[in-house]
Amino acid sequence: MKEIRIRAGDGHTLVLVRSGCAQGPVVAITHGTFSGPASCDRLDAYLAAQGFGTWLFGWRGHGRNPACGHGHDLEAVARHDIASAIEAIRSEERGRPLTLIGHSGGGIAAAIWAARNPDVARDHLAGVVLLAAQATHAAATPLAWARIRGYLAWIGRRNWLAANRMVGPEAESGQLMRQWCQWNLQRRFVGHDGMNYLQALSQVRIPVLALAGAGDRLIAPWQGCEALASAFGGTDVEFVLCGKATGFVEDYSHSRLLMAGNAQSDVFPRIAQWIRLRAEQGGQALVS
Repeated sequence: MKEIRIRAGDGHTLVLVRSGCAQGPVVAITHGTFSGPASCDRLDAYLAAQGFGTWLFGWRGHGRNPACGHGHDLEAVARHDIASAIEAIRSEERGRPLTLIGHSGGGIAAAIWAARNPDVARDHLAGVVLLAAQATHAAATPLAWARIRGYLAWIGRRNWLAANRMVGPEAESGQLMRQWCQWNLQRRFVGHDGMNYLQALSQVRIPVLALAGAGDRLIAPWQGCEALASAFGGTDVEFVLCGKATGFVEDYSHSRLLMAGNAQSDVFPRIAQWIRLRAEQGGQALVS
């Protein structure tokens, strides 16, 4: 195991931890809201045991990273934390093909980064895996809309939202969660500068694997996960709904898609197989 500390683009310190094989395909894994790198431990350990070189990292203020202020949202995470982590990992791995995995908000931030850096994404990534990541469909029904609207009202002007058993083990930025609610209420995944991310992703031509939980009906409904995946402009885009009707052992919820014991034999092998094939293809492309 190896640990490095880096400075994100705006000065925040991030801790990156490498495990697994020195020579295998390289993956970088990051978490979602109200959580930290520990939520990805099972996936990290599984991929490391399968011969991958794994890098696990958290956003600013999460996990083992130093505490930070509350004035950030998912766009800041994408511009500074995701971008800096990818650059550092690529440097450490000397340009070997890298697959980026993001759960929930981590997947959204990965998509934002790719939308703003389509050429860098194409040149630096063997692919991206989105786990229960969406930004437009959490309020798609009248009842869901009322719930998200009520949650946004409850957030109000709070700077930090406390951790609890219902949402997750780590506090989260109120500004970040306001942004997520507004995107879903408006059904518009648009940046502060007006960039329409779903439209911009059409210029990102990299392999994409997107998984959604059939039991995830509020945070990341499958329709939103599919919409985010299908926005990418490449020809190698795969969407998988993880539920009993599609051959999985359970209808996975938002968190169980990443952390359930069943996922280790039911979901993770599919991810590993997909990544291995794209990493091999990416390596061949670099040689040629």
